[in-house]
Amino acid sequence: MRKTSDRKEEIIKEAINVFKEKRFDNCSISEIARRLGVRTSLIYYYFKNKDEIFREIVGYFRDELCKKIEVASTVDGTPFDKISSILLAYKDYTKTERTLYDIFREVEFVDRDLAFDFYERLTGRIKDALKQSLIEGLDSEAISYAILGSIYFVVIKNLIWENKPDIEKEFEVVKLVLKNGIDKIGNFAPYIIPKKELSLEETQSFESRGEKTRYSLIKAAEKLFGDRGYNETQISDIAYHAHVGLGTFYLYFNSKKDALKEVVQFVNKMLRKNSWYYCKDFTDRREIENAGIQAFFYQFKTMGNDYRIVRESEFIDKDIGVWYYTRIASSYAKGLLEGMNRGEIIETDPETLAYILMGISHTVGIRWFVLNKKKGLSDKSILSVLEFIMHGLKGILKED
Repeated sequence: MRKTSDRKEEIIKEAINVFKEKRFDNCSISEIARRLGVRTSLIYYYFKNKDEIFREIVGYFRDELCKKIEVASTVDGTPFDKISSILLAYKDYTKTERTLYDIFREVEFVDRDLAFDFYERLTGRIKDALKQSLIEGLDSEAISYAILGSIYFVVIKNLIWENKPDIEKEFEVVKLVLKNGIDKIGNFAPYIIPKKELSLEETQSFESRGEKTRYSLIKAAEKLFGDRGYNETQISDIAYHAHVGLGTFYLYFNSKKDALKEVVQFVNKMLRKNSWYYCKDFTDRREIENAGIQAFFYQFKTMGNDYRIVRESEFIDKDIGVWYYTRIASSYAKGLLEGMNRGEIIETDPETLAYILMGISHTVGIRWFVLNKKKGLSDKSILSVLEFIMHGLKGILKED
């Protein structure tokens, strides 16, 4: 950490343990003080509140990682060499400081400006590596976020969720996609899929009044968790917005966390339903990817608050959040494997490829729909991302 007094350093180190174990919302100054065996007034002497401690920790992680990225971006070689070096630095530093990285991932809920600064600094180095070689007419910003996204879930899944010692094999898959894209045949031209006016509400036919009440509670919880966040929502609020009594809530859910679990399952179901609706007329896996990724962006625009629920759920109950992504990745990998067997998709580990593609969509979506709340990606941005996905750097850079 930054050079500071021994006592302040002591507070920060213990705070890291508490943030890691309890996450930001459940952490408190009193808990940090209790573990240190000191009075809370001592901690308040150094920090105004837990937010300031959190920002000290995540600011350090951001600055140190950005330094590593800065150095990595200065290597000699092609844009592929430079970007591979940047992604390797990202992977290696998060591996070394995985506890700090895990804490840092909550920053978009605590300090959106700091999160935006972090992403802009990292993707800025990628843009610099591309700027002299990118084909005219492509969106360098969208592509830079897509490139960063290619490593995003690979790191989280393997280093954070599964705590692997390293991810050398998975990183080779990232580099393969970075260089060549996923189109094995090499002739697929991405195109815009018109937005389909699919209602994201399920067509409901309730067999009983109880089923209808349960659905009303899930929808009320979905709205409140999305608008306010989990910790700012009370069970009484959910019951009120569902137009039922507080006791009725407990007929269907044991706790607020149980309601969160069902909301996340509902969002997962709607995402898969929406993707199916966009992709159902295609058999070529490249067509399916072209349509499915656009379906995700359209749904992100419509259900942005729902995606916040999914992101937040991992920090409330790891099993709930991880289930969401692994549920998607499991079926995603099966579809990619079918495309590999037909000779449409490059042959590689389908699970890692699924997490790469999920990370690309996620990171681009975070940039446009969460960090600065733009309400949509332009066709140019979408096609730029898809061109990178299909053909990698070789498809978006000028020939030497």
